Amino acid sequence: IDNPSRKLQSSKDWDRVVAVLAQGAAWQFKGWKMSNPVDVFSKSFGYYIGFEGAPVPKEVQSWNVKRECLSRDKRGVDSVVHASFWNGLDEWMGIHKRGYLPGER
Repeated sequence: IDNPSRKLQSSKDWDRVVAVLAQGAAWQFKGWKMSNPVDVFSKSFGYYIGFEGAPVPKEVQSWNVKRECLSRDKRGVDSVVHASFWNGLDEWMGIHKRGYLPGER
């Protein structure tokens, strides 16, 4: 969602957010209910994707996000990063938001 504050009106809506892809700057969260990235990533699975060899932004280094790198030259292995995201999210939800998993109600 480009502008979550337009779609997520209630606390219940915000509670249903399970993952956030970090772009690497705190301004990404301007206007969010939780504008502090530390708070955002304490309540959702955080993920940052950068390019191999590129520095990870300093802000991201202090956030609770899983960091992965894409290769500029070996785009065929993007699927490894893709799988890492989904496996990480599944594991995170199994610990933090089990009620949203199928068969866990």
